[in-house]
Amino acid sequence: MVFNTFFRRARRTLLLAALVLAGLAALAPQPSAAQSDQRCFPQTGFCISGAIRSYWEQNGGLEVFGYPITSLRAETIEGTWTGPTQWFERDRIEDHSAEGQGILAGRLGALRFSQIYGSDWQQLPADPSATPGCQFFRETQFNLCEPFLSYWQRNGGLPRFGYPITRQRQETVEGSEYT
Repeated sequence: MVFNTFFRRARRTLLLAALVLAGLAALAPQPSAAQSDQRCFPQTGFCISGAIRSYWEQNGGLEVFGYPITSLRAETIEGTWTGPTQWFERDRIEDHSAEGQGILAGRLGALRFSQIYGSDWQQLPADPSATPGCQFFRETQFNLCEPFLSYWQRNGGLPRFGYPITRQRQETVEGSEYT
């Protein structure tokens, strides 16, 4: 009987010691994985990260660019540059950091103009001079007027949108007329 009591106490003591050790192990600091700077969007299934994500967030994010529609990948742009590129619903973001230029938005207006009209925007007649209330750009010889001027200034201006390459004009998009 003394022998059984001894083993029961020893077993209880060992069980209690095991529980205490397990509790202490749970409280010990655990190595953690490095936090990812990715932001993923279930709406499209794509993620953004690094310098592209920083640029996206600092320059209007979802409202200006829309959701990502590709992963980050190397692309050749306009036949002259190859580098990290990611497409969004309303723009393409390019990482020119290796050349010391940082992150740049794509030149989609010039590309789309040539796709639609089959010519270079530089073939258009230029504005003869600055129009009152507008901003005139000598580089392209076009004015940028309201309401586009305010939006352009408020949302990143030249670094974000580039120079105007046409006059303000009426166009039909998906069956509706727009300026």
